[in-house]
Amino acid sequence: MNGPAPLHLHAGDADATVALGQALGRLLAPQDLITLDGPLGAGKTTLVRGLAQGLGAAGDVSSPTFVLSQEYEIDGGPNLEAFVHIDAYRLNPDELASIGWQGRGESFRQASVVVVEWSERIASALPDDRLAIEIEHTDPGRTLQVTPMGGGVSRWSERAAGLRNALSPWAEG
Repeated sequence: MNGPAPLHLHAGDADATVALGQALGRLLAPQDLITLDGPLGAGKTTLVRGLAQGLGAAGDVSSPTFVLSQEYEIDGGPNLEAFVHIDAYRLNPDELASIGWQGRGESFRQASVVVVEWSERIASALPDDRLAIEIEHTDPGRTLQVTPMGGGVSRWSERAAGLRNALSPWAEG
């Protein structure tokens, strides 16, 4: 990867994980893609709740494990209309069209933010330009590695400084 260095973060508990998600959510823009990977119970859905709150999404966010994807309306102005939460745990790349994924990362409305949990299961269908988050449960809290993907000039590499500043309260060491 030739992009910005990963951020290494720590959230001490579920509330801190939600707050981190809120801070990140306030930075998101239409067509942003966030991928979340980590073991069961690591806090992926907790982080997504914070992202949704930071975006101003309407409704209570829960894991879409059995429905595969959920879409939440956003009251975030004229440029951002929806937040799409996908759980790829039960999906393979060939099944993505069934939930609205069109082509390599072209998904849903252009005015949406998309978050994919268990993204490693559909890695071949993901675009290079995304924000990849690895999350792991630790004692106490969670550790996160946030990596702007896409190398060179990508939407995330251009926003790396703002990302680093917004998430600095959770930076490790």
